[in-house]
Amino acid sequence: MHTAFRMRPTPRPLLHRRRGLGKRPMVNKPPLQDTKMQTPLSFEPSPDFLDPRLHRGFERACWPLCNGAAAPPPDSPGLHERRCLEFLAAFYQLNVLNKQLHASRKPRAPRRRIKTLLDKIASATAALETLEDRYAPIGFFGEPVMKGIRYQNIVFVRPELHKRQPKASTLSCHFAIPGLDKIPASELRGPVKVFRFGHEKVDL
Repeated sequence: MHTAFRMRPTPRPLLHRRRGLGKRPMVNKPPLQDTKMQTPLSFEPSPDFLDPRLHRGFERACWPLCNGAAAPPPDSPGLHERRCLEFLAAFYQLNVLNKQLHASRKPRAPRRRIKTLLDKIASATAALETLEDRYAPIGFFGEPVMKGIRYQNIVFVRPELHKRQPKASTLSCHFAIPGLDKIPASELRGPVKVFRFGHEKVDL
């Protein structure tokens, strides 16, 4: 029995991810020392991203909620809202494919049809995981709430904004030195002398 949907935090079975995909080509990655650290402002949605709600044939029932409410509009200018839309679109794609797979199993569709849907689900899952990895350095991700095999609601964790630390305050402390009160006041002026006590050594 094949698992048609992606549950978190339990990862998808590797069988669904690699079936029919063959070996992946080798990719030459740049050395680690050549990579540049990204700032929070550089973690933006892809420039070619298009909200699925603007597509013809959009299935409204497969569009998940955003933090328990309606999703931001497609033309939202805020960076946080656009990040949310990018995740919602990825979960929406999985909802559509899982719905198609569930429907195809009822009339016992050909194995080729089921395999094609499983491959598409594997690709959509890989795309979602890539998206999660891209935003992981800033701590932004969407936690799905399931209803059956459907991603019903996505709860987003927003990265904390930089907080200005208060200026350091000057602190002072006092501590007692045993035997200090036995030194005559006349000896506290002039060059440094070393006084030795039976239980302590004090440099003054």
